[in-house]
Amino acid sequence: MTIPARTPSKKGQPTRVGGARPSHLITSGGVGSVVDLPSMSVVVRSTDTWALERAEAIDEPRLLEKVRTTLGPQIKVLRTAPWDPQDSDDPWTRTGVPVSPFPRWLRCPRCHRLGPIDPPGQFELVHRSGRRPDLAKWVHTTCQQQTQNRDARKRACLPARFLTVCEAGHLDEFPYVTFVHHGQEHPCLGPKLTMRDSSSTLGPRVTVRCLECSASRNIADAAGRDGWESLPACRGRHPHLQRFEPCGRPLKLTVLGASNLWFSVTASALHLPQGQTVTDLVTANWELLGQQPNSTLVQMIINGIDSLRGLRGVSAEEVWAAIEDLRASGGPSTEEAETDLLAAEWRLLSRPTTEREDDDFRATPSETPTGYKNLIDQVVLVSRLREVQALLGFTRVTAPDRRELDPANRLSLSRTNPTWVPAFEQRGEGVFLQLHEAKVREWETRVADHPRIMALRTAFVRWSANRDRPVDNDFPVARFILLHTLSHLLIRQVSLECGYGSSSIRERLYVGTPTEPATGILLSTAASDSEGTLGGLVALGKPVHLKRLLDQAFADARRCSSDPLCAEHVPVDPSETLHAAACHACLFASETSCESNNRWLDRAVIVDLTGDGLAFQP
Repeated sequence: MTIPARTPSKKGQPTRVGGARPSHLITSGGVGSVVDLPSMSVVVRSTDTWALERAEAIDEPRLLEKVRTTLGPQIKVLRTAPWDPQDSDDPWTRTGVPVSPFPRWLRCPRCHRLGPIDPPGQFELVHRSGRRPDLAKWVHTTCQQQTQNRDARKRACLPARFLTVCEAGHLDEFPYVTFVHHGQEHPCLGPKLTMRDSSSTLGPRVTVRCLECSASRNIADAAGRDGWESLPACRGRHPHLQRFEPCGRPLKLTVLGASNLWFSVTASALHLPQGQTVTDLVTANWELLGQQPNSTLVQMIINGIDSLRGLRGVSAEEVWAAIEDLRASGGPSTEEAETDLLAAEWRLLSRPTTEREDDDFRATPSETPTGYKNLIDQVVLVSRLREVQALLGFTRVTAPDRRELDPANRLSLSRTNPTWVPAFEQRGEGVFLQLHEAKVREWETRVADHPRIMALRTAFVRWSANRDRPVDNDFPVARFILLHTLSHLLIRQVSLECGYGSSSIRERLYVGTPTEPATGILLSTAASDSEGTLGGLVALGKPVHLKRLLDQAFADARRCSSDPLCAEHVPVDPSETLHAAACHACLFASETSCESNNRWLDRAVIVDLTGDGLAFQP
């Protein structure tokens, strides 16, 4: 991460202030997010400020088509974040993701002075060592208690931790000056503020005081349900875009690091092997190959583009013949693109074959563990997989629903109409479990009117209404809860034995549609390294190990340290909680593992907690 230099520096170039993994810039700290660095807080700037000289393109046609469907046909490519393959220590390199200080109000830990970075003079950015970006810090240059110390020895100033946010997703500084001087007849001509904390269990006890006019006020006045009355109307600020827009909505007090300040809107797809015939490969790359005038140029393109490596063992004459045949027939047939990225994955995982394998996908059926043949129809060991994930936007305050790519409150990544979006790819392994469709359908029909299922449906209606979203009446509540709960139980068990932490194991649920239902769970782990992972997860998919994991998962589902409160929990009006018997002690998983934000979970559908036939009997 680089921050524009505001103080005299070599060549006036940006300076490096921190680092982040490529996956972090997509899933939990991307464009528009406030990132907490060791000595400062920054906001990630919009994609139109990124330097693309070292941002590589990622080839994944299925995902690119989905992004185009959502954001528009102007999207041409998926790109990685800019990176330096030499891992240069040059502090002035442009390689990196641009960030800006945010919030721009700082507090001195020694004299408690509270003030903005602008205008310069009061606070200064100190960055003496380019090889240690974590040492970059803001210091209070006029602090009377540190005047004898050199800047390098002065304590780092802390970002003022209070922010404001509105329902439209605008994020802004807390209006300290107007807040403290509220109601004064004569404005303070030269406000000099301090901020002091005091411990309390009743709410924020933070006093902001003006040294010039002695006005003071507690931040608690802006907290609570009616706190917006003490704040001005929203001025429509987007710090990542560095612009304002008309708004006027009420503001809410929030704090730096609040979990609802940034939710990613992402789309992900597994790599699926293309057809192996020459015609299939030409068809998959027709947009490029179909425009070439002769076989010589076609061969040069094949030799130069890695995504066409499957055609390198074929003679130029054979490839050109396939192109001519397709041209004679009017080009490849244009089938309507699937709107659901999971549909093609489900078809391949549920019917794995050695004819559809390559270096990035390899799946082999395995035996079903003894005692679980009534529950599990098939186990598939995915020893090689590649997942590409793209960032389409983000939301604030309210998280998007599962795989929702166009929520009403989605914010843009760029000031202009984007032609690319950030993405990253990972290679790894996984275990796919396919449940018996007939048995799941029979159970789903039987419990459709069960009080717990109906309570969750009703809570879903309230949840949708409170967010101005249409209710998805086709959402298979019972089916999804069954698959999701079993998935979380297995994540907890697998993480104890496979060598990967629970936050490194991701779920991918296949529930299908009313016309084409599916019952699949893919647990996978991946790494950014081109060689993928080490096989620890696939090994646990073998019958002897999987049986032990399933036995322990079902045993753990029968008890929770929070019982009976957890087991008896059912959402009732006005609650909009979308889970029943589930909590952090038994089912909840990290946000990097769960694709539904820990919604739609209930241990009662797996084991008999209610004694009324709700549990699915394996």
